[in-house]
Amino acid sequence: MDLLFDDNLRQFRHTIARWVDERLAPHADALDRADMFPRELFEELGGLGFFGVLFPEEYGGSGMDRGYLAYTLMCEELSRGHMGFASIVCMHASTASHTIASWGTDDLRRRYLIPAIRGEKIGAFAITEPNAGSDAAALRTRASRCAGGWSLSGTKMFTSNGTIADFVTVAATTDPSLGLKGVKLFLVDTKSEGFSVGRKLEKFAIHAADTAELVLKDVFVSDERLLGGADGSFLNAYRTLTVDRIFTAALAIGNGRAAYDAALRYAKERTQFGKPIGSFQAIQFRLVDMLAKLEQARLYTYYAAMLADSGAPITTEAALAKVIAAENCNDVCQKALSIFGGYGLMNEYPAQRFLRDSFFPLVGGGTPDIMRVIAARQLGL
Repeated sequence: MDLLFDDNLRQFRHTIARWVDERLAPHADALDRADMFPRELFEELGGLGFFGVLFPEEYGGSGMDRGYLAYTLMCEELSRGHMGFASIVCMHASTASHTIASWGTDDLRRRYLIPAIRGEKIGAFAITEPNAGSDAAALRTRASRCAGGWSLSGTKMFTSNGTIADFVTVAATTDPSLGLKGVKLFLVDTKSEGFSVGRKLEKFAIHAADTAELVLKDVFVSDERLLGGADGSFLNAYRTLTVDRIFTAALAIGNGRAAYDAALRYAKERTQFGKPIGSFQAIQFRLVDMLAKLEQARLYTYYAAMLADSGAPITTEAALAKVIAAENCNDVCQKALSIFGGYGLMNEYPAQRFLRDSFFPLVGGGTPDIMRVIAARQLGL
């Protein structure tokens, strides 16, 4: 696998993996039980510069040549430690911040992007609504023209980082009759009058990852906060959202790796009938099948990330990476729990957490069925 990486990427992976082993993984069970956002760890990781992987040095980023692949590796390693924490970082340091870097004014970059890269501010991206998920053209959050800017009203659902965010990029329609062409992106400061958190949403997976319902009631947004200006639209963000599918695949892989590693250790330590259960062919075959699924997912996801770095079209590859990684790693986690047997159902063992968390990549960012629809369209079907 190392043959895919140059010295810089190998060193980058080693550094983030060491941080995960020393700072994140030891707290994984506690984070899961507490279901609380670990701000101290978030700020620490930001202070080390990892939130700047995708951004140029002028904004405090690292300006890495193969940024998408590096970010994919980071998401994988963080998820190996704790998927809930990894999903916080994945959203914050990709789509939520990328929209400002790409289409924000210099003033917005100074006020929001640079502090976000440092870990001093937290970002969110709000598109999904109670009645609009995969069908973004059905958004009801309305942006109406008013003196000096826009007035936003509507409700957003399943917003990652929603209750803890300092800023949110909100997708809203300026003209419902135009479908997706009428949807534009607005940067909203969460201290704005009329903005509120409807509720924090309870989940059975990715504990510690904040998810919320957001309410906007006549929230004023100045013209400079229309990202991309008057000609900008939601369609500008399509490639960013497409690349995010690769990052979500990486989250699945990291969690699957953690489940596999735990099951392998357990198979060597647990004895039945006078010998380790790993000596039984049924367990051996299960572990080999798990490894095969993980390696398939890793190789294809890295390939998709490398294509993204080259600037090539990635619509099909990103969708397939998400399908392969999410489904394969969910199966890996189910097999891992079965190897633990009855202990797999106990909260004192991590197998149940790995399995619960493995359902997030199956849903977050688009279900496997939606990914298949996207790939089928690319085939001309």
